[in-house]
Amino acid sequence: MQDYKEMLSKLDDECSDELISNGSKEHAQALIYQFFDKAKESVNITSKGLSIYNNNEIAEVLNIALNRGVKIKILLDDYQNNKIANNAFLDNCINNDNCEIKTYDKPLKAHIVTRDNNAFRYCDNPGSNIAVASFNRPDVVKNATEKVFGDFFNQQPKYTTA
Repeated sequence: MQDYKEMLSKLDDECSDELISNGSKEHAQALIYQFFDKAKESVNITSKGLSIYNNNEIAEVLNIALNRGVKIKILLDDYQNNKIANNAFLDNCINNDNCEIKTYDKPLKAHIVTRDNNAFRYCDNPGSNIAVASFNRPDVVKNATEKVFGDFFNQQPKYTTA
């Protein structure tokens, strides 16, 4: 696992456009950690239950990113069928002005994470951890930002804990 983390760090430092295989929960968590650790402006997330984010290391690096002023958008899909409880990551976001959480009642066809204007992780089977990612694909990030995290995101209801 350490080799995978070192590879991610190297590719990120190089702003590589290489596609990265992301095939396990541990790989997904390592990539998400890298996204938050190096985020300068924003991280956008679609997720059903934030289960891969519910990790102490990720919750901690999220707090560091939020304290740096990184803006976080989270869209929780299939929300009526999937209430979230006991999630440190979500708890850290709820009362932070830099984090905006919205809900969508239907399942999305894919889950995506974007960082700043260039990095992404894309999973077209939301029930699995198998995904592809890259640290330098601004065209993919722009497309996701426009289609998911723009008007569509803004039209969804805000997350409430009630």
